[in-house]
Amino acid sequence: MDTAILLQNIYRCFREKRLADVIELLSDDFKFKAQLPDDPLDGGKRPRSRAELALMVHRSMEEYDILTFEPGHIIVADGLASAQAEVKFRHKKSGKVLETRFFHDWRVADGKACELEQRHDIEQLKAFARSLEDASS
Repeated sequence: MDTAILLQNIYRCFREKRLADVIELLSDDFKFKAQLPDDPLDGGKRPRSRAELALMVHRSMEEYDILTFEPGHIIVADGLASAQAEVKFRHKKSGKVLETRFFHDWRVADGKACELEQRHDIEQLKAFARSLEDASS
């Protein structure tokens, strides 16, 4: 499968909350790297496995409505690709909306995504998480 089409399918399935279809498009040894607000000691250095990512995404899909998740133009060079995803999530309990951008660098081989490194404004994500905690207090 063409790399850009593969990634468009991943983004579409995520947006449509079709987690099983997303996972099917990832290689068995898939790795996800990102610094996350609830993981302060790691700093995004430890890659997460496909199974760990599935659990994280499942939890996210339970807590948030996906209003926007658009990768924009996907740039492909050999087995590497990059995209800047415009995202907008609404927290189901509070109704608060997070609007931000994720910078994605993908590695693809044999028709499957093998690795995703996600960069984002970590301070914005931490502030949003704090605002959710404040709202529930």
